[in-house]
Amino acid sequence: MNKTSPSVRELLENLQARGLITQGGVKRITERLEGPVTESKDPLYIRILSGFGAWVAAIFLILFLGISHIIQGGMGALICGIFFLAFGMGIARASKGTFVNQLSLALVFSGNLLALFGAGEVVRTRNISVFVIAHAMVCVIVYPFFSNSIYRFLAPTALAGLLTAWIIDQRGFVLMHFLIAAETLLAGALLLLKIRRTLFEPLAYSAAVMLPTTLLVMNLSHANLWGFIDLFGGGFKQPLWPSSLLLIIGLIYLYVHLASGRKLFRNSLLILTILCTILLGTFTTPGVLVAIGLLIVGYAFDDRILTGLSYVFLLCFLVIFYYTLNIDLAHKSWVIGASGVMFLIVRWVAGHFKHEMVNK
Repeated sequence: MNKTSPSVRELLENLQARGLITQGGVKRITERLEGPVTESKDPLYIRILSGFGAWVAAIFLILFLGISHIIQGGMGALICGIFFLAFGMGIARASKGTFVNQLSLALVFSGNLLALFGAGEVVRTRNISVFVIAHAMVCVIVYPFFSNSIYRFLAPTALAGLLTAWIIDQRGFVLMHFLIAAETLLAGALLLLKIRRTLFEPLAYSAAVMLPTTLLVMNLSHANLWGFIDLFGGGFKQPLWPSSLLLIIGLIYLYVHLASGRKLFRNSLLILTILCTILLGTFTTPGVLVAIGLLIVGYAFDDRILTGLSYVFLLCFLVIFYYTLNIDLAHKSWVIGASGVMFLIVRWVAGHFKHEMVNK
């Protein structure tokens, strides 16, 4: 008797019928299997070394141009920067060789830096807002036409860094909440709404780095840890609850999105997760919520980069939370011990619910 092997779709439907996988999970697996085959990319460490090498080459190139007095004034730097940007994008589109890609990346980095310096010199000001506007214009023009993933990751990240520096320079700490809201929406749209194509994938990872980094700067400046904000001439004492509230709402939406609908609000495990999220947002730093969100997305989409980032930032924010507790060391020990016991209890309850769901 001949036995035909079940198809992948039949296996997925069987798992869904037994409650071991959600409808959204079936859809994601089907889309991944039916998606087009992408070209192989260089390993991550190769791309990191390539980006570092391009930065070093760009710095030495700019130093050479400055020492040799080839560039005269801000307008000369701006024109030279535009030329480097155009030439770098042109040779990148003409050839895909490794050396040419490295050269084009160094030229584009150099052109970007020269354009920022030239813009600041032309308007005769050192205000950071000029660099923010100039870099934003360069990003909008270069990003769609320069397909290097390293630049597409670093350029938006640098823009977020410039915006953060401008907010600190202007002492407008309340604007940090608006920046965090914008970064949260961007990260959510890119990571969850299925638009992580080749064009937007580096931007998605950039958003995943921007958001916790901005929160890290906000926490350090708010708590005045290690004299961090003294570099900028004074601390900020605005409350953190607006960002915490925003991130609590964002995490609840993440749970509902991954659980495939609001009907699962009746699920006891989901209710427990939401309650724990509200407690974390109330009693800890908002950065912990972001790290947990990245961890969930990383596991949901089997993304090792996001998972690794989540662990790194989670460790950073837990250390900051420990240092900002305004209690003595003995009470801090009790808080840490009690937190560990609570997490073990939550883990046991979650495992109990999962066991019941599998048995059903």
